[in-house]
Amino acid sequence: MTLAIAKAAIVGATGATGIHLAAELAEAGIGVRVIARRAEALARLFPSAAIEKAPADALDARAIAQAVAGCDLVIDCIGLPAREIKNHAPAAQNIAVAVMGTGARLVHVSSFWAYLPVRRLPLDEAHPREGGNAYIEARRAAESVLEGAGAAVVNLPDFFGPHVETSALQQPLADAAKGRAMNWLGPKTVAREYIYVPDAMRLVVALARRSEAYGERWVFPGSGPLTGREAAAIAARHLGRPVKLRTAGTVLMRLVSLVNRGAREFLPMLPHYLQPIRYDAAKLARLLGPLHTTSYDKAIPATLDWLKHRPA
Repeated sequence: MTLAIAKAAIVGATGATGIHLAAELAEAGIGVRVIARRAEALARLFPSAAIEKAPADALDARAIAQAVAGCDLVIDCIGLPAREIKNHAPAAQNIAVAVMGTGARLVHVSSFWAYLPVRRLPLDEAHPREGGNAYIEARRAAESVLEGAGAAVVNLPDFFGPHVETSALQQPLADAAKGRAMNWLGPKTVAREYIYVPDAMRLVVALARRSEAYGERWVFPGSGPLTGREAAAIAARHLGRPVKLRTAGTVLMRLVSLVNRGAREFLPMLPHYLQPIRYDAAKLARLLGPLHTTSYDKAIPATLDWLKHRPA
């Protein structure tokens, strides 16, 4: 059944998922309220007066309850850095409490990390969710809280595209856009699947409008398996020049981690990024019908153009 949604609140709205989600909701004729910790970031990223801004920290139960009040859909897009990832579950608990009893629907945008380590491919909703490090457990804990509150839980592949700060595909594309060699995690011939973030948020909005989505987990599709060599070839064709590809394996990442905090925090996840991954989104397709995603031949050039012209 298709739901009527008048107003949606996006918690954690200043990341790439929130930015694209706000655009998709507005395009669908749904009122939008964006919520994040920093008022100045909300004002800068969402200049339209038609979008409500509500600064609030999801770790503050009272503040988040006030921020989502009056909305009939709440979408949790919080994506915390590694050093704060333990706060995913407490934030999820506050969001769940804020929504329960109001009649509002709840969607949680999460990551494929909850299914790591990969035991079989393609990965689908029936894949085991056990084992893994503290980062993986933190993702699972937040999902469990929100699923228990009746949320639709979305598990995304690694995403890339406009407004994405960094990801396993976004960072090599940023290297290429700046004329540098692409630093590729793992072997150049290992195929991993990625999703273009505008596609992901279009599907989130479609899912949120279906009553059957709630209380379930949903694995989203990417645009198919992609190797480092294929990504570099697409970038080279679009940029009109050769693009070098350099393997960033365990040794290099450990060296970089000595001087780079982000690399140091990512090290526990590195082994999972050296293996192939692909997704089975048949469950989602049964609900929504054929799932159309942008090919890498179109999405990578669009991302490179954004990276070249992004504001400072």
